[in-house]
Amino acid sequence: MATAVPCQTKSLEAENETLHKFLEDSTLKQYLFHKTRISKVGYTFSEILRTLVNIIKDEKLFDVRNPSIVICSTELEQALDMRAFHVTELRDLIVLHLESADGSGFSLVSRNVPCGVKSSNRFYGNPSFQFKLQPSFLKVIRSIEGSDPHQTIFRYAEIVCNFTSYILSKRNEIFDPRNLKIAFVESDPLGEAFKVSAFHRCQARHLLDQQLLCLSLTHPAAMNIVRCLPSKEIIQRLDIPGELRDLLGMMTAH
Repeated sequence: MATAVPCQTKSLEAENETLHKFLEDSTLKQYLFHKTRISKVGYTFSEILRTLVNIIKDEKLFDVRNPSIVICSTELEQALDMRAFHVTELRDLIVLHLESADGSGFSLVSRNVPCGVKSSNRFYGNPSFQFKLQPSFLKVIRSIEGSDPHQTIFRYAEIVCNFTSYILSKRNEIFDPRNLKIAFVESDPLGEAFKVSAFHRCQARHLLDQQLLCLSLTHPAAMNIVRCLPSKEIIQRLDIPGELRDLLGMMTAH
């Protein structure tokens, strides 16, 4: 049976190869001319995208520890009015500077998708399940006003709540109002814990879950099984030791 994928692919290719022109006062247009010394009436979308990507790579305008985050140079920041962004946001940033070659408004539909992150270190189980924390992240949590300086074991829901409280307490220090989805943590203890200079909102839970330390050697195996289960009802049918089955039940119970 035929699917819509070939049509979608063909449509995307057509959009990328259609000629467009920059808005008259586009700062991105000025930036690209300064970098390439090429001035034309019409540009294809893929041409603009490819040029920007090459500049970002050549000038190493990204967080080397989190390459999905583009850290703008002074010139690129002025061109896009953005200090940093996730690579999936670049398409929409370009669209803001374009109109169709015939002078009509540019109406390319955004094809940005949620940021792709590896799921191998994500925890999808019971929010009441308990963990210890990586030492550097534990320092971050203990810095929150009113936190217990002696607590070492936390429920997952408690960890998420504390992390959210910390982010909110630093909102005036680690966010640029032009893109509130990006947190700049290079000079913050959170950057040391996460081992990044900046991260996007869509990466937060993945980075957070990397800070979890299981209380038992059986927990990592149980977590891996939980991630693969289509439903918790299957647990009772698994051919596994009873202790592990009980642990899976605890992880998935809500």
